[in-house]
Amino acid sequence: MRRFSKHLYTPSVSVLVTLTLMLFICSGCASLKRGASEISKGFKRDKSDLASNEDPLDPLGSRDANRLLLDDFAPSQIGTTLKTRFSSGESKTAAEAAYQQGKQFYQQGTQAITANPDGQQHETYFINAANKFKTAGALWPESSLAEDAFFYEGESFFFANRYVQANRAYEGLITQYSGTRYLDRAEQRRYAIAIYWLDLKKNGASMVSLKDAKRPKFSLASEARRILHRIRIDDPSGKLADDATFALGTAYMAINRHEDAAETFSYLRKDYPGSEFQFKAQMLELESRLKSYRGPDYDGLPLVEADKLRNQIVRQFPNEASQHMDILNQQSTLIKNQLAQRDYQIGEFYEGKGQNLAAKIYYESVQENHADTIFENGLSEKIATVAAKPATPAPPAQWLTDIFPDGNPEKPILSTSGQTIFR
Repeated sequence: MRRFSKHLYTPSVSVLVTLTLMLFICSGCASLKRGASEISKGFKRDKSDLASNEDPLDPLGSRDANRLLLDDFAPSQIGTTLKTRFSSGESKTAAEAAYQQGKQFYQQGTQAITANPDGQQHETYFINAANKFKTAGALWPESSLAEDAFFYEGESFFFANRYVQANRAYEGLITQYSGTRYLDRAEQRRYAIAIYWLDLKKNGASMVSLKDAKRPKFSLASEARRILHRIRIDDPSGKLADDATFALGTAYMAINRHEDAAETFSYLRKDYPGSEFQFKAQMLELESRLKSYRGPDYDGLPLVEADKLRNQIVRQFPNEASQHMDILNQQSTLIKNQLAQRDYQIGEFYEGKGQNLAAKIYYESVQENHADTIFENGLSEKIATVAAKPATPAPPAQWLTDIFPDGNPEKPILSTSGQTIFR
């Protein structure tokens, strides 16, 4: 195993600057090039991040759990970054020693946070613990020790308020050990992190922050939504799958992505029938579908789906629905009027084209299916008016059409005095 000189672990400012520059310009290490590229792009998706089962609701795709972050170049972590990136071999003995050191730092951090919850001393212990756990996992990969090291690296970063690095460790754990015994705890942490980031955005946090280790440097809310979606994909039967789905739907509503919100709530409605969020999710799905309707010139499917869902809510949740009947009745009226408007305007379109039979059909549809709407007034007169007109407009230049035969084999082509020529 490659040896490192002691000064790498207690670097001076000049050494740190030199090493950081070397990491970013190094052309011989593919992993470093990929990590630096991800940092410069601000978490934009790379081709290697695309998963074959990528979901439209997850535009960022799955993330590389081995990606480099700006925080990896902090003075307290750059030594570990170098060691884990340039390590040339495996060593079970060294891995076990690093793991034990990590446990000692972790215990010290636990004691420090218990003694002074409002202090900051515990952060140093937990960062040291995270560095040791990360080193242990790198020195003996794909082992049971590496699984434990992944988890406790995440926990250490979590308690050190380094949430981006914590989430990366949890992602690495789930990616490499999908059936890990730590899955429930890891998903609880990731859910808490995502909700924290969404709350930051809700309270006016900027999209970019290069100093705060508790949040992503870029795309704060987008990264939170990605985590919520990955929770329900990575652990669809987990305790927090419906919580994450509901939170994702409300997050889409917050940025007016109503179609995505409706589909997310629909996923919860269909796949988690026993969820405590069922009524709220269906009410929000109804609202999202109505808001996703863009007017009579566009597809009317959101209105049709909203009408079905509204009736289903009343049947499925009679007690809860009775407490929200004013809103449900308003939405029902809105749906009826918008559906009536679609048919009425289509009827007007055909009437303007002289297609009076088609116009009559649509006007009658409004009269029969959308009674008690604002489009009912004067509808009988309009139906009578188009019914009295020719069903279709006369073709242009009818006289020219009449000159040519109409395809009837018994009709003469030409008739002259005393002689008729048939086909």
